Amino acid sequence: MKPPRHRPLRLLGVLAAGAAALIPGLASAQVSLDARLSALEARVQRLDDRAAIEKLTRAYGYYVDKQLWDQVAECFSTDAVIEIAGRGVYRGRDGADRLFRQAMGGGRIGLRDGALFNHMILQGIVDVAPDGRTAQGRWRAFVQIAQYQALGIWSEGTYENTYVKRDGVWQISGMHFYATYYTPFDQGWAKKALPNNGPSKDHGPDAPPSVAYDVFPGHYVPPFHYVNPVTGHAWTDADSRRYSTTGMAPAPAGPPIQPRNPAPSH
Repeated sequence: MKPPRHRPLRLLGVLAAGAAALIPGLASAQVSLDARLSALEARVQRLDDRAAIEKLTRAYGYYVDKQLWDQVAECFSTDAVIEIAGRGVYRGRDGADRLFRQAMGGGRIGLRDGALFNHMILQGIVDVAPDGRTAQGRWRAFVQIAQYQALGIWSEGTYENTYVKRDGVWQISGMHFYATYYTPFDQGWAKKALPNNGPSKDHGPDAPPSVAYDVFPGHYVPPFHYVNPVTGHAWTDADSRRYSTTGMAPAPAGPPIQPRNPAPSH
C-alpha cells in the first residue's frame, strides 16, 4: 500500500519538533516551520480537490456523450440546481432525472442506433473555496448531434458550475449551461442559426429559465465566477448585459437536438 501523500510533510514536522525540544533557540523556528507545513498541506489538499472536480466534470461529459443519463444524474448532489440552455430550472436528483433522461433522452438510457451526441468538455477553470467544502468552475462544451441519414447539428456553450464536497466526495451542486449556438452541420454558423431550446411540455422544469439571453447570431456573456487574475475586477450581471446583444436570437422554438426516430428493439 502506498503511503499517504501528506505523510512526508508530517514526518518532517515531527523531526523538527524533536530538534527544537533539544536545541535552545529553535522554538521560534519551529513555529514558523509548523505554519509553512500547514500551508503546504492545505495547498496540496486544494490541488487534490481541483483534480477531483476536473475528473468529475469530464466524466459527466463522457456520460452525456453516450446518453447514460442514470450515470449523469449521479454526478449531482441531492439538492442540486440544474439549468441547461433555455429549458428552465430543475432541482434535485428527481429534477436531474426529469431533465436528462426524460426531457432530453425521451425516457431512454443509451444512444439510439445511428445516433451521435458527442459532448467535449474544454477550457476548465476551477476555484476551490478556502474552506475546501465548495468550489466553482467554468467550462465550455463543443457538441456534435446527429441521427444517421436524418439530421446533424453543431452546438457550443459555456458552463458555470458549483460543487460541494460531502463525505469526502465532490458532487455537482449547481449547473448552468448557456448555449452559444445551434446550427445545421451542412450549412454551419455562417449560413444558418437555430433557436435555443425551450422548456419541455411533457417533463417541465421546476421553475422557468432564470435568464433570457440571445444565442447566435446574437451573443451573451455568461457572468464569470472569478475575478480578473491581473486586475482583480469582479464581473457583474451589468457587465454581461453591457457586452451582450438583445433581440438577435432566432425565433423561439426548440431545435431537434434529440432525434425522435423510433428505436429498434433489442
